[in-house]
Amino acid sequence: MKSFILTVVLITFLSCNNESSKFNMDASYKKEFKSFKKELSEGRINYLQLTGLFKLDSLDNTFGKDTLNNFTLNIESLPSTIGTILVGESILSFSASENVLIKNEQDSIITNIHLILDEFGSSVKLYHHQLNWQVITRAGQLYLRVWDVKNPAVDAFKGFESFDLNSEFIFEGQFTYYDIEKTEAVKSKLGVNTNTNFIGNVSFEYQGETRTLDVGTDGFTMVGDDTTGDDTYGGGRYMYLDLPETNGKVIIDFNRLYNPPCVFSEFTTCLYPPRQNVLPFKIVAGEKVNSL
Repeated sequence: MKSFILTVVLITFLSCNNESSKFNMDASYKKEFKSFKKELSEGRINYLQLTGLFKLDSLDNTFGKDTLNNFTLNIESLPSTIGTILVGESILSFSASENVLIKNEQDSIITNIHLILDEFGSSVKLYHHQLNWQVITRAGQLYLRVWDVKNPAVDAFKGFESFDLNSEFIFEGQFTYYDIEKTEAVKSKLGVNTNTNFIGNVSFEYQGETRTLDVGTDGFTMVGDDTTGDDTYGGGRYMYLDLPETNGKVIIDFNRLYNPPCVFSEFTTCLYPPRQNVLPFKIVAGEKVNSL
């Protein structure tokens, strides 16, 4: 998804003006775009497997099939209680229920484990048969995120409709790194703002106006436009830009706009585009909100 081969996409201009740059979407472009869509589809399995997202408010947090747990998972094959997550001022740990087999990624059996959060605020994953889970951090709050590899949503998902490939929404832009990364509180699906870093911005010309988008780490860019909430998802769409090592030219291909995970899973924590990334025109390119 993030690999945007510049030599493929920076194709011969059919025409060039200040309004928009029309690219020749030849066989090489279409082949590379097909690979991008395949990679995008494969990456979504992780989100389609999601089956639970629970805020860890209590000191002891039990989860399993039984409705007496703090968090209930409606999967018949599960034990009544899988285990308990203990949340304290100086401790975060997991304890397995008696006679419930829990393993880590190295296939070692786990009965009790201290959960250490990494630089992204996430713990290691733990596993029980078809289920796996970890603790994540969002806006300073801990959540239990659960995956089910047999989730029916995986086979049910067939993809999203897209606009036809449109050369008028491929631009040659100018990317500029900020001297110091800026941090902004960005709205999210969780209803709380999340501090998000932006490393620079990209500008391009459209309809006689210079437009600018803030760009995050690794070229991650959130975009809203006049299709948002109608043909496209109401929370905006995402894309990655292939950034130069220093300030310079960059290709902005809005055909690569894709839906965030919260479009096809209720157990996600998507960010919404900041105000400066909401463009005042229709981008008739990229994914639509309707499923195939």
